[in-house]
Amino acid sequence: MTSLHLPLNTKVQVYGSEFKVVCHTVSNEFNLANIETGKPLLIEEPTLTSLIMKGEAEIESFRQYGAGKNKSHIKRSFESFSSDNQEEARRRLKFVKAVHQRISDGSLSSAVCDVLKFFAQVPEECLPSQRTVERWYRAWCDGGHDLRALLPADFLKGRRTKIISGAVAEILDEVIEDFYLIATPYKVNQLFQILRGRIEKQNLGLPGKAQLKVPNIRSVYRYVRRLEPFDVAAAQHGVRAAKAKYDAVGAGITARRPLEIVQVDHHLVDLQLILRGGTILGRPWLTLAIDLYSRMVVGFYLSFDAPSYISVMRCLRHAIAPKEMYLQQVAEQLEQHSDTSYKPEFASNWPCFGLIDTLVLDNGPEFHSQHLLDGMAQLGTSVEYNPSYSPHYKGVVERWFGTLNTKLVHTLPGTTFSNPDKRGNYPSEKEACLTIEEFEFLLTKFIVDDYANYQHSRLKYTPAQKWREGTRKHPVHFISSQQDLNVLLFKIETRTLGRGGIAIAGLSYQSEAIQLLRRRLIGNSSLGPKNPRVRVKVDPEDLSTIYVEDQENRVFLPASCIYETYALRLSMWRHKVIRNLIQDAGSNPDKSSERELLDRRLSVFEASRQIITDAQKTKRKQAYRYQNEELRSQSGIEASAQVGRAISAPSEIEPEDYEAPFCSNEEIEAELVERGWHASRAGDGSSLTGEDGDHDLS
Repeated sequence: MTSLHLPLNTKVQVYGSEFKVVCHTVSNEFNLANIETGKPLLIEEPTLTSLIMKGEAEIESFRQYGAGKNKSHIKRSFESFSSDNQEEARRRLKFVKAVHQRISDGSLSSAVCDVLKFFAQVPEECLPSQRTVERWYRAWCDGGHDLRALLPADFLKGRRTKIISGAVAEILDEVIEDFYLIATPYKVNQLFQILRGRIEKQNLGLPGKAQLKVPNIRSVYRYVRRLEPFDVAAAQHGVRAAKAKYDAVGAGITARRPLEIVQVDHHLVDLQLILRGGTILGRPWLTLAIDLYSRMVVGFYLSFDAPSYISVMRCLRHAIAPKEMYLQQVAEQLEQHSDTSYKPEFASNWPCFGLIDTLVLDNGPEFHSQHLLDGMAQLGTSVEYNPSYSPHYKGVVERWFGTLNTKLVHTLPGTTFSNPDKRGNYPSEKEACLTIEEFEFLLTKFIVDDYANYQHSRLKYTPAQKWREGTRKHPVHFISSQQDLNVLLFKIETRTLGRGGIAIAGLSYQSEAIQLLRRRLIGNSSLGPKNPRVRVKVDPEDLSTIYVEDQENRVFLPASCIYETYALRLSMWRHKVIRNLIQDAGSNPDKSSERELLDRRLSVFEASRQIITDAQKTKRKQAYRYQNEELRSQSGIEASAQVGRAISAPSEIEPEDYEAPFCSNEEIEAELVERGWHASRAGDGSSLTGEDGDHDLS
């Protein structure tokens, strides 16, 4: 049983009432007391986590973040602050994380001294004092390791400008590029002389008010010290010398508790999978997260699609969430999609869930997104990347893939083995007989029943024993509410808000609330923007509703697609496929009516069934994805009103109608709350952005 970290006196909202934690029982239960009535409530840990996942419970995550920062300040989303404040918070996080790694060996003051001595050896901007770093660390700990606790409060002091900015900074950058980032670098005082000469030359003929001001030489020194040390060393001495100076050495990274470090990587499985009819679909991609402390797999995502933003986010959502419902769904899925008489069941449970401290990622493009970094930081998760040519940084997850191959994949019919030499004359595609549902069950059973319960050669324990022992000493942290998981999937866009609403990928979104927002942004002045720019949160899995940011009131306002029937449960990927096909046919998708879009959505669905059976493998995978998403969207529709006409399902599935998602403002509010968006606050979770690959299904 995984222990949940919930300190005494923590406030918890359950069943619409507010409670506080009184004590923990020996049987892993929380004894809660109603704050208003004092009435006790005894609740088990699995029950509490299940209620949080359903949006029926919420842990109060706010704590006072140091002097001068009030509650409304910390509940703003991280990206709503200025870029300078965000950059300063990330700079402070480097010092704080370094202190956190050393504090277990001594006191806070000694750990801070060691960190400052380390950073003093490396060119760094404005090295902070010991008291300042200690204050940062306490604020970060009080804030539950939330990046926002390190944000400076200077936005309360009015507008400020950098010491060196604008045209002067551009001239200084050119001087640094020409005379400092070279094999024979000039000294900083020489750079200052060159900078002053160029500024004086540019000021010739300009009026007094337009002339550039020569900065102080101390400002130039600070500007140069802010340069990335590795980039400076690489430019002056070469990349190899820079790596030798700054790259980590040793046996690799280690963890002291569960979920302190989790490694994530992709793997193309050495196995050919088929449809139920026998058509070859190809090899699936596996995105997997593994805990470095216990070697337990904490989450994964299996798909025929190449690694993308969506696959990473789904893997992380799976890693954070409890697994009881997932194990049940995998077993039910196998019974529905397999002809075998075998009764699927698991001998062990999968206890892994909780928030991750540090995420170690590969250097793939799907991992490099500032929204990903900020979203992880708001969950208290820092992100590190594997350096190139440094395999020890991701050795654990790479070795696990090797274990998966030798103990499971290479023993299954249809395996391609790891290379042609090992494969020999084995006919992989001819022998393939497993569907993706069957392989997902086998993979889950291998993780839960086999791998987790065999002694690890290095740990001297089984991964399950190591996890249980670790969580007993260090209980895991969990999300405060269901909205925290929305951080991992929603994307953020900037769009124009006009009288016709907002356009996203050719679809129009409108509501009375966003029109009232537009009137307020325009104001009574004729100089106001006719069509203001606003930030919008978009769910790439469901285009029926978007959420428009009201920065003044710090809320996100819902707006429904005017083509409600077409957009309901429609993913961005399928919408792009439909638009591309309409465009290829010589029509303008922006001028298509809802009926035309619905007809195209149906025709693509019908075509996908044909393509799956007789097209080339690449198109079969795309057709499988389209059909799979369409079937899932049909089964998930539960709205009460019917708008437009139905889209037919395949003959073996009973048809279901596409229905309008909302009928009234009350239903909009209910849906908003169900998705975790609270009208009383905004931006609790930052949205992440990343591009899923565009595919043409033709």
